[in-house]
Amino acid sequence: MIRTSISVGAIALFLAGCVSGRPEPAPAPQAGVAKQIRRDGGQLVLPDGTRVTPDVTGGFQLPNGDYVRRDRGGALILPTGARCAATPAGYTCP
Repeated sequence: MIRTSISVGAIALFLAGCVSGRPEPAPAPQAGVAKQIRRDGGQLVLPDGTRVTPDVTGGFQLPNGDYVRRDRGGALILPTGARCAATPAGYTCP
């Protein structure tokens, strides 16, 4: 009887240690929110609120002097090389 109680107690402790010792999975980092370039009539509104007017090719000059060009697929190519995909409301940038 005593052996049975000790055996059951040891098994219970072993199982409790296995269950409570599992580490919690780390939360996955959330991706940043995509930036939007919105169309407003004949102008584009940049994420910081700056308004620019596209030229005949669809590209435009940024306030700092850099040029954003438009590729054949209709996307904007930023000076950093990032590609902003065309959407019905404007462009979505990484």
